[in-house]
Amino acid sequence: MNYTIWTRPPENLDLAKDRVDVWRVHLSLATPSEDSLSEDERQRASRFHFDVDRDRYIVAHASLRGILSRYLQCEPSELKFSANEYGKPFVNRSNDFSRLRNIEFNLSHSGDFTLIAITHGRKVGVDVELVRDDIELENLAHRNFSPREVSELTALLPEQHTRGFFNCWTRKEAYIKTQGLGLSLPLDSFDVSLSPNEPVLLRATRPDANEAARWSLHSLNVESNYAAALAVEGNNLEIKCWDWVFDR
Repeated sequence: MNYTIWTRPPENLDLAKDRVDVWRVHLSLATPSEDSLSEDERQRASRFHFDVDRDRYIVAHASLRGILSRYLQCEPSELKFSANEYGKPFVNRSNDFSRLRNIEFNLSHSGDFTLIAITHGRKVGVDVELVRDDIELENLAHRNFSPREVSELTALLPEQHTRGFFNCWTRKEAYIKTQGLGLSLPLDSFDVSLSPNEPVLLRATRPDANEAARWSLHSLNVESNYAAALAVEGNNLEIKCWDWVFDR
């Protein structure tokens, strides 16, 4: 399913267990501010060589803190994060928040946009990519896609190849991020659909064929020259798409 309606969020956010909120952040619409960032985040920002990359990092991570703080009813600067052994971040459970202790989130950014997915008590992954036609799609596909995915991509009309490639790339990245295993999860151990205008599916998982049924996969329409996908544990979930408003 393709969720295309991005709206301003309500003042009071109540995240039910059967809902996933996806936030679109326009990175170029905000003035970078490190006020809410941790010392570690500030040091990471300082390592970027180009100002534009540093500014995007600052806006993305300040926005993440601002969004999470609305659910957790705290100040953005109060949030503490930890990461698992593969680097996937999570809200540190030592934070003394009475609400949504099992909150899960994932962040992805590319070009002028960041996407942040928020849910409660279920694994979630999101990925966004600026669609480009200056890369070697065929070589990348053979190195990173499963044989079934390569066959489906090859069968597309020539004018559909770029969109099909980025559909597959973002959907695979979103699912990989739900697992929290980094690159240790083999890219050919599962199949996703990729054909434009076809249903978005996690078609198969290996070695456990039953694993695919535990997950739902969704396409997200960020802007015409972007591809994006959401993967989440569970089915028949309500998906809400919000635009982050910087003047809050």
